[in-house]
Amino acid sequence: MALLASLPALAHTLSVSHVDIVVPADGSGPEIELDLAIRDLALSLPLDANHDERVTWDELQAIQELLYAMVTSGLQVSSGSTPCTLHPQLLATRQYDDGAYATVVLRADCASVEALTVRYGLLFDVDPQHRALVTFHNRGKDGTAIASIDARDIAIGPGQAARSNPFLQFLREGIHHILIGYDHLAFLISLLLPAALVRRERHWQPSPGLRHSLGHVLGIVTAFTLAHSITLSLAALGWITPASRWVEAAIAASVLLAALNNLWPLVTKRVWLVGFSFGLVHGFGFAGALSELGLPTGARLASLVGFNLGVEIGQMAVVAVVLPVLLLVRRQNWYARFAMPLLSLAIAGLAAWWLWVRLRG
Repeated sequence: MALLASLPALAHTLSVSHVDIVVPADGSGPEIELDLAIRDLALSLPLDANHDERVTWDELQAIQELLYAMVTSGLQVSSGSTPCTLHPQLLATRQYDDGAYATVVLRADCASVEALTVRYGLLFDVDPQHRALVTFHNRGKDGTAIASIDARDIAIGPGQAARSNPFLQFLREGIHHILIGYDHLAFLISLLLPAALVRRERHWQPSPGLRHSLGHVLGIVTAFTLAHSITLSLAALGWITPASRWVEAAIAASVLLAALNNLWPLVTKRVWLVGFSFGLVHGFGFAGALSELGLPTGARLASLVGFNLGVEIGQMAVVAVVLPVLLLVRRQNWYARFAMPLLSLAIAGLAAWWLWVRLRG
């Protein structure tokens, strides 16, 4: 009857599952351990039978057969072109930093353990941004991969570990995370909105030219990058581990303050200090996403560098799209008088709501 999870989870939490595959040295069928977040399963299965927004062990056991059917249809293992037969062995639970997970242990009967391929297709129908961190141990060879809606097939042959590239995998994940990280994007856009303007005589006016705006943006982006790189690295390596609830609340507060500063400017010079200060907070948020994916053993540094670089690439892509538009409209009277304040007000309203929800937990 013990409580496994309360629903819903924090809004900033990623949807990530964990798949661990072991091919025994004797060449027998693979053993698979699959961890799926309870909050994710509740979107597909009738877990919360009494609708009290809490999931217990009894409620999880009650849908055991439905869960087994879901797993065996969504997770496929094959040897060459011959599918393996999956046999569920055990249902258990496991606790991760972001909440409770259901653990399903399976055994695969395969005609051969050569040229093994895993096709992961779980939960994409309810969350297209879902990811699966796959770890495999194949007769002395270890490797990791990330399955997504566009990359579902993973080869786990003995030579696959040598061919896998954690740097590129986590580079893609860094780009993906910043582009779907609505609060990070809202903070960045809040800082960019006045980038083509200057504050004179208590009014926003067009900036004198491209050089001024580029210098302003480069200062902000560089400071933000440096700051979040520091805290991302410290947290990802386990040296500093702040509570995710307070990190998420602080990120929402940073968005709120940045947007309000556009409406009632207190900081109009050295704005890069704002980017640096709040970048330290956002770095912990990036680290939270990275910890949910997990840094692969033996490639921690390459994965960390790849993820951080991916965040920067995604960030610069946003700047490359937004800044030219702002430069084009900066001399239009309606931009400084109406558009920029209204956009800032909308962002402030969203951030206030995020802050309220995250403080409530």
